[in-house]
Amino acid sequence: MKKLILSFAVIMITAASFSQVKVRPGIRTGINASTITDLNNSSRKIGVNGAIFVNLRLGGFYELQPEFTYSNQGWSQDFPNVEPYNDPVYQNNNDGDVNVHYIGMAITNKFYFVPNLGLHFIIGPSVEVNISDNLYYDDLTPIDFALFGGLGYEFPIGLGIEARYKQGLIDVRDGYYDYYFDDNNNDYYNGSNKLNSVFQFNVYYKFGW
Repeated sequence: MKKLILSFAVIMITAASFSQVKVRPGIRTGINASTITDLNNSSRKIGVNGAIFVNLRLGGFYELQPEFTYSNQGWSQDFPNVEPYNDPVYQNNNDGDVNVHYIGMAITNKFYFVPNLGLHFIIGPSVEVNISDNLYYDDLTPIDFALFGGLGYEFPIGLGIEARYKQGLIDVRDGYYDYYFDDNNNDYYNGSNKLNSVFQFNVYYKFGW
């Protein structure tokens, strides 16, 4: 009898705990300002990002939000018009925007500074797969792991705005090397990691189902 009562109590407590969880699907979209680190003559390019997600409100100050994501990243690069960079094919593939298209998964953790107030802090990891890019002379790594963080604000109707910074953790170069030349035309391998670096500015909406 005691075991039966204890089991019933555990079931009731578990059910009560899950009854406090609020589940809301949603969508997110926005723009990226992306580049890769330690690359000469490069700057940030503008792209788009988007996600569908399921938001789990687990308490007054914490939400867990798994996301299925798309992100258009890359960088802008301007090479000098000298040999061998004046080759038209090389210029077409290297001079201007390099576009990399990723799909992936992210686990977003949202911490609300004050319960029932929309201001919140965002942090989490992501894993993304490179599904296509416009580089023809080099290969990029097929998978990128990243950490991201940011701030957001959510209005009572479920509409929110947020700013994130996402830092890649894997060198984007896949089996190739980056050389540079000094004033004496001696070449050296630049061993610095080339990592994705992305600022994201988004709007999102959580459905009230």
